[in-house]
Amino acid sequence: MSYGRPARTGTLPAEEGYPAGLASAIAAFYERAGAVTALGGRTGSVTVIGAVSPPGGDMAEPVTAHTQRFVRCLWTLDRELAYARHYPAVSWAESFSRDAEALDAHHAATDDPERPARRARVAGLLAEADRLADLVDLLGITALPARERVSVLGGRLVREGVLQQSALSDRDAYSAPEKTAALADAVVAVVARCHELAQAGVPAARVEEVDFSPVLRAREEAGPHDAATVEALRETMLARLGEVS
Repeated sequence: MSYGRPARTGTLPAEEGYPAGLASAIAAFYERAGAVTALGGRTGSVTVIGAVSPPGGDMAEPVTAHTQRFVRCLWTLDRELAYARHYPAVSWAESFSRDAEALDAHHAATDDPERPARRARVAGLLAEADRLADLVDLLGITALPARERVSVLGGRLVREGVLQQSALSDRDAYSAPEKTAALADAVVAVVARCHELAQAGVPAARVEEVDFSPVLRAREEAGPHDAATVEALRETMLARLGEVS
């Protein structure tokens, strides 16, 4: 997406040198998306996917800021995730969808009644882990109470067990909705069990020492539509946690 300089458009520069009509131009571009009726009478839809590369990663610069005003969904790429080799490097904190509730309601009424609660639990795990990240950097993980240490662990399990994908893997390059739901359910169940152990007095260090590979490798061991394998690995992981004391 590009916008001409004032010398080309004949308009006076406004914010950061962009034309004063920048917001209107961006809105007009994205307004092309929506349901349409073709000349032959058939109905369809137009989807617009824009790519914005803010200079210096400045999310407040005019093109990026106005784009966020008009789009229904935004995927924000995170440089730190890319440096950490977490792919796809999509920020869960800065990305958003204004249609999430509508999609939840649709799926809850048709094929997946647990979707709204599942999404809320996963988002909560990520938000809690992000909240504690600065404390971990400042004080170290051992300075946190057991419950918060398990929350940090839960965030890692979500990131590595659900959000990461390998484009080079035939099993992991694509994940059908049923497999994705099974992966999220597995991680949520495992984290809940870890919290139960911490509340029962099991030291957080003991929980952190557990081998979580069954739930972490589920996304690569199960095929794109194979929710059953994910569920079996979840039960294996829960049984392993049942032996922790």
